[in-house]
Amino acid sequence: MAAEFEIMDLDPQQEGSRTVNRWVDGQGFSFRTRVGMALFTILGVALFSLLLVRPLHLTGASHLEQASNGHISTPPSHAQLHSVQVLVVHQVIYVIDQDGKVRALWTRHKYMYLLWQYSVAPSSHLLRVDHNVLYLATPDRNIIALRASDGAVLWTRRRT
Repeated sequence: MAAEFEIMDLDPQQEGSRTVNRWVDGQGFSFRTRVGMALFTILGVALFSLLLVRPLHLTGASHLEQASNGHISTPPSHAQLHSVQVLVVHQVIYVIDQDGKVRALWTRHKYMYLLWQYSVAPSSHLLRVDHNVLYLATPDRNIIALRASDGAVLWTRRRT
């Protein structure tokens, strides 16, 4: 016993839904146009992913607060070279200049805010940031530990 069925849509289609269906089904576009749209979509997703993931690598986002460390030299002024050392951890930039001024700067969008500053011996060096502690080495062989959030001195020790 075989039976034939015919399914009919009893609701009339409105004019607006035909346009939407054409966009969804892609019937109004040639194969070449649909391939181009697919390539642009894939390219857009790849570019978005790159822009989203790249800042995470620059800030060293890990639970151990691994940081990028580097020396930057500014252009000479009055025939002398002024160098600074920079350490970046989770959108906070720690800067020390050759005069021993340590600054913590926070970046948000295109703005930078000074969180705190502290003076140490000239020619001191930033070592690292670990567990909210900024470690500095002074030329007289001292290690200074500053709280990274507010710049308070936690301890000072003489290196042997």
